[in-house]
Amino acid sequence: MQATLKTRLLLVTPLLVFGILVFFLAIGFGLEKHQLHPSELLNKPFPQFKSETLLDDKIFSHENLKGSFFLVNVWASWCVSCVEEHGLLLEIAASEEVTVVGINYKDNNDDAKAWLARRGNPYTNIIVDEQGELCVDLGVYGAPETFLVDPSGLILAKQVGVLSRSTWVEDFKPFLSQTGQN
Repeated sequence: MQATLKTRLLLVTPLLVFGILVFFLAIGFGLEKHQLHPSELLNKPFPQFKSETLLDDKIFSHENLKGSFFLVNVWASWCVSCVEEHGLLLEIAASEEVTVVGINYKDNNDDAKAWLARRGNPYTNIIVDEQGELCVDLGVYGAPETFLVDPSGLILAKQVGVLSRSTWVEDFKPFLSQTGQN
């Protein structure tokens, strides 16, 4: 009788472990993106920085991210997912609803310039972050990531991963209309 109890326990244990694993995976996949990667910087000022820009070697700083809304997009030429959102960024830039600024993350400048030449450039300025220091200050997990910055320089929204049309329309764009912008 004791042998059959052990046998049953040995058979049930893997099923029980599997069930628990499926339960936690289901919860994890059901979480909203902002729940998975909350940003400590929401409603806080964009971190202080000063860096050269990719295309014209001018100096760009956090002070340049004030006065209007900015969509700040972290990207790189080596980033496969960045290609997926690039068309949307071009559309957003063309709409002139918000100024789009790029942060070129841990990239080779020549590769980044060639990437933009092939695909088009949605960015009014591109901050060079060769060592990733600014991205560390922003709490970036990797490229792509996108931030919405208000006219006073506060971070209003953050998207980890590809910026989709629905995220743009539902999560970012309402901030623009709340203050009189499109």
